Amino acid sequence: MKVFSVVVGEVQGVGFRAYVARLAQELNLAGLAKNEYGGSVQIFLDGSEKNIDKFFEIIKATKQGRFGIRVEQVKVFREDEKGFQPPWRKYIGFEIDH
Repeated sequence: MKVFSVVVGEVQGVGFRAYVARLAQELNLAGLAKNEYGGSVQIFLDGSEKNIDKFFEIIKATKQGRFGIRVEQVKVFREDEKGFQPPWRKYIGFEIDH
C-alpha cells in the first residue's frame, strides 16, 4: 500500500522528520519525508496497510512531543484517493530530504 500525507503543526526545526524516519523503520515502512514551504512536512509511505495505519495512529497522537514537536493536522491520501501524490523521487528504505 502507498500513501501520501501532509502534516501540519510545529513540525519543522524540531526533529520531526528524524522521528518519522525512526518510526517508519521500526514499522518496516519505506518512503520519504521533506519540509514544505509554509511549515508543513510531506510524507510518502510504502508498506503494509496495518503498519501504515499504526504509523498514522502514533503520529496523530503526537500533540506535544520531545523538542517541541506538535502535530495539529494530518491529511492522508491513499493511492486510489484524490489528493494522492506519487513519490517525488526514488527511495531505498525510508529517507529524509533536506
